[in-house]
Amino acid sequence: MNINFVSAVLLLLFALPVLAGALSDFSRERMHNKIASLFDSLEFLAAMFISIWLTKKIFFEHDSQPYKQIYDLIPRSIKAALYGHDVLTYLFAVPVALLFAVSIMKLVTVPIYRIVVEPFTDGLYSFIDSFGEAAKRFFGAVWEIPKSLYIVLIVGFLLNFYTYYFPALALSREMNESGLYRMLYSHALAPALNSNIAKRIPVLVNDSFREIGRVIPGSERASVPELSERVKEQLQKRNIKVIEYFNGVTLDEAIKSKAEIDETAKKIVGYEKNDRKKAFLIYKWVSRNIKYDFEKAVSLGKDPRGISSGAIVAFETRKGVCFDYSCLYVAMCRAVDMKVRLVTGLAYSGMSWGDHAWNQVYSRHDNRWIDVDATFGSVADYFDKADFNVDHKYAQVQGEW
Repeated sequence: MNINFVSAVLLLLFALPVLAGALSDFSRERMHNKIASLFDSLEFLAAMFISIWLTKKIFFEHDSQPYKQIYDLIPRSIKAALYGHDVLTYLFAVPVALLFAVSIMKLVTVPIYRIVVEPFTDGLYSFIDSFGEAAKRFFGAVWEIPKSLYIVLIVGFLLNFYTYYFPALALSREMNESGLYRMLYSHALAPALNSNIAKRIPVLVNDSFREIGRVIPGSERASVPELSERVKEQLQKRNIKVIEYFNGVTLDEAIKSKAEIDETAKKIVGYEKNDRKKAFLIYKWVSRNIKYDFEKAVSLGKDPRGISSGAIVAFETRKGVCFDYSCLYVAMCRAVDMKVRLVTGLAYSGMSWGDHAWNQVYSRHDNRWIDVDATFGSVADYFDKADFNVDHKYAQVQGEW
């Protein structure tokens, strides 16, 4: 388990209450306070998970009763404002559900505490008091463990929410490389936040789209005046054709096709003439037939040199990372005479933001560019998604064909 900054913070937050409990003086009054604090922490944790579960059921999984009835009672304006903003939904709904859950639980827990817990505390104090100082320190530390877990869990949620709304690659990288945070995310955060923001599709968090250089085609043979005129001409067209190096290959190399890819694309769309429907058919095929290459994602994060990428590689191996998905989508769209773009930026995997690639395809029938993410399409519908920009940020068009 790697101990990085995030892991160190989580360990410290867990250890401080436990250490304070071990160093505190042992008395009957303090024992009652510790048990009351433990009881309150457990009560709050239970209420919080219930409120998160209710939020998930009401806002994201409201196909069955009574969740659908509750969802229908929510004003349409609130539902419209929260649509596509999963974390904002949790931030809005969980506190409301939490107040409700705590109020209901208090009706049960207060009598239980007075009738059961307080007498039990007196008996436990007498039992522990009969042991030596070391045992008292040990029990003092043990009582603080639920509190420590509570603090770590809350911080985990806050980290998740913060990086969702304020993308920061450095922090995302630390979180992704933290064994403790990954364990917390897998066992507590992801099950609780089981929605669109927990897609379980990795993004590339190690600056994997590395630009080795930019070259204007023909510039090596052009004089300075000719080069200046060529740049001016391309700027006027708003289409500076540069060669970008991604994942070890140039963009022009990466989107190259071959006869088998072109034939497959034509079979996929058949006799369909509508651009939007053609684009969706290709998106669906790529999403369903290409598997995410987790090993390649790890290797690219370390060193992209010597790793094959692009449309042909993805088609032949039936696997790849986001860049390969996007390149294959470009190649197939070009084969059926569709205008298409390759876009890079940041995307949210559910655990962290990182480098990502997706596409935009032009629909002449709608007279607009449609956002398409075939990589995320393997777990959710990411074709012309209404809230596409919620988890895709800082889009940069790298090429248009």
